Amino acid sequence: MKAAVLLPEGGLEIEDRRVPAPGPDQILVAPRFVGICGSDLHYYKDGRIGDWRILQRHVLGHEFAGVVAEVGSGVDNVEVGDHIAIEPIIPCEACDACRRGIYNVCPNIRFTGSPHTDGALQELVAVRAGSAHRLPDGMPFELGALVEPTSIAVHAVRRSGLREGESAMIVGAGPIGLLILAVARAYGAGAVYCTDLSLGRLDLAEQLGATGALHVGGLEAGEILERTDPAGFDVAFEAVGTPGTLETAMRMVRPGGRVVAVGVNIAERIPFNMMLAQSKESTVIPVYLGRNAFPESIELLASGRIDGNLLISHRFPLERTAEAMETSLGANTGAVKVMVEAATKSTDGF
Repeated sequence: MKAAVLLPEGGLEIEDRRVPAPGPDQILVAPRFVGICGSDLHYYKDGRIGDWRILQRHVLGHEFAGVVAEVGSGVDNVEVGDHIAIEPIIPCEACDACRRGIYNVCPNIRFTGSPHTDGALQELVAVRAGSAHRLPDGMPFELGALVEPTSIAVHAVRRSGLREGESAMIVGAGPIGLLILAVARAYGAGAVYCTDLSLGRLDLAEQLGATGALHVGGLEAGEILERTDPAGFDVAFEAVGTPGTLETAMRMVRPGGRVVAVGVNIAERIPFNMMLAQSKESTVIPVYLGRNAFPESIELLASGRIDGNLLISHRFPLERTAEAMETSLGANTGAVKVMVEAATKSTDGF
């Protein structure tokens, strides 16, 4: 079978591999579509995220949907032929965090597509059966591949405590920021604004229901507030992952507001303006991945309450995965959510 393999010395190549056999409590999945995530780009470009490093040949891809091709022993939650999305978190299920239900912060966590648990950028992949979520009849695989990032947005909005009618600011109109916007709208938020440096992404924000979408090139936080809501927002979601945008989000909230840190800073330590947080008594809420959010995310996308098709900007076949990565990284490609179609003639029968 074919696999898009990331090399520890950098670069990516298509490799012939043996078809994996599903072990006990595992299933073999034929991925149909795989979304390229910001974390994939960090691994592709930098070879690492924090302590997670590419030290051997590795297959990326954790945002995916496909068809069950084979089931291992002990599997009774899915059958061959089922259309599924896979939750990539692999918790240990034995630690204190797992016992308390917060499996996304399991200290022994493994993650499909991160070192060194191979992901879905290949024709067939063996995964934990308990990670599979059935898709409704007729739900396109492209939307199934959007379930994982949508689950992060759902978890972020839940963590924010957003109440109906409350105002929100989303700093960053990348895929996660746009999905947070869509989820906030679905949760009944009042005024919802979004900021970015890309006019194309800001146009998408308006199509997804933003009250206003503001190009913030050269603007200070005070100027952003003047053009949106001078009193500040009930909740601000930081969805970029830089120290500067985190502080911008902190300046966006009204006294007593909540700041939800969703963007992943590649640096392990970043400056933090504690005085700013104290002076507003704002609450800073970190978010890591998603939790118990796949069923709701599937419903939001399948029902059309979130129009996921708006986010899919490019599609590439598996053999052009490197081009998909470069397109995602490009400043002038118009990329939002780039998808790789992993299915080939050899897996069309699944």
